[in-house]
Amino acid sequence: MTTMSSPKPQASLSTPSSPEELTVVQSDSSRSAEPTRVSSAEPTPGCSAEPTPGSSRDMPEQPSSSGSSGRRINLYADEIRSQWNLFMIFSTLGTHEQCIAFAEQQGLLPTSKMCTYHKQPMKLTETTCHGQVGKFSCRKGKCRNKSYSRALGTWFENSRLPLPLIFQLTYLFSANYTYELARKETTHYRETVVSQATIADWYSYCREAIVVYHLENEDNLQKIGGPGKIVQVDESKFGRRKYNRGRNVEGHWVLGLIEDGSDDLRLEVCPGNERNADVLVGLIKKHVQEGTTIHTDFWKGYDCLPEHGYIHKKVNHSDPVNKFVAPDGVHTQRIESHRRVMKRLYAKENYKGNFTEWLIEVMWRRKIKINHLDPFEEIIKCIKYVYK
Repeated sequence: MTTMSSPKPQASLSTPSSPEELTVVQSDSSRSAEPTRVSSAEPTPGCSAEPTPGSSRDMPEQPSSSGSSGRRINLYADEIRSQWNLFMIFSTLGTHEQCIAFAEQQGLLPTSKMCTYHKQPMKLTETTCHGQVGKFSCRKGKCRNKSYSRALGTWFENSRLPLPLIFQLTYLFSANYTYELARKETTHYRETVVSQATIADWYSYCREAIVVYHLENEDNLQKIGGPGKIVQVDESKFGRRKYNRGRNVEGHWVLGLIEDGSDDLRLEVCPGNERNADVLVGLIKKHVQEGTTIHTDFWKGYDCLPEHGYIHKKVNHSDPVNKFVAPDGVHTQRIESHRRVMKRLYAKENYKGNFTEWLIEVMWRRKIKINHLDPFEEIIKCIKYVYK
């Protein structure tokens, strides 16, 4: 058995070098379809067979809710059937030719190129060699001996891995497989074992595509809240105790915001790792409409919110009687609940890389889960945007 490695360099697009550059936003789109819920009697995911009319699978059920937004948690049967899985990856993208056709269909590979000198379309020469996607060449004059790789500027540039293996690794990242599981799932391919370094490289390429896609599209998001609506706000520090002792935590201050009755969660890493009034109010104004009722704790950095057009209500966590909910019903329990989940995940994964990239990836996966999207299709969307 041989070990495969990938010399593919990092994409030239820039990613945030510090957590101060981060804005993470979770959209709250919803699906209009209400298909059949999946049960233990369902066939293998990825099967194309449709349920028999009149069967128990066709009987609609009430979707289970999640939190105060009432969003259902589980996927329906036809949603599962429509999503990519390992069987579909191996059967649909199992050969070089299938991968080329898929890449052309998705816009991951160019199908034409103009000669910059003769201003005419260049000829595409295809190849069946693994890791090769063809080349463009001009047959006229001085350009006769020149050719250009079709992979130039694409997801496949400088990669020597077989195309089916590249798509398999891309899918495994989208499905959140660990490095060890990814090695096991790809060992069948031509009796090769992919090295953990190669898997880490391709996971890093996928994560980079997600980060760049997010950072370049965050300005298109609308503000949350509005008159008559409530937004809960809370700041918290993500990190670890020094030497696992004491209360001092070394890490990153993160501001969280969520609107009541919505899954539109937004997280901002505080610039300069500070949580003073200028920082907190600036971030709130960036995401929340004026006239919104904002619930916070008694941290002094929020006291000037009424001066900026907000209705400010507070809950005192130091009150021994009303520690979590104020007498008038004010609380920040939803945003604190989301914060606890994120912190547990951060501690569990023990991620030692860039905190910014980790947080964006986690929120990207959350968006996919709550909106019942296909992870593989979403990562392909990010790749298409970055390598357009």
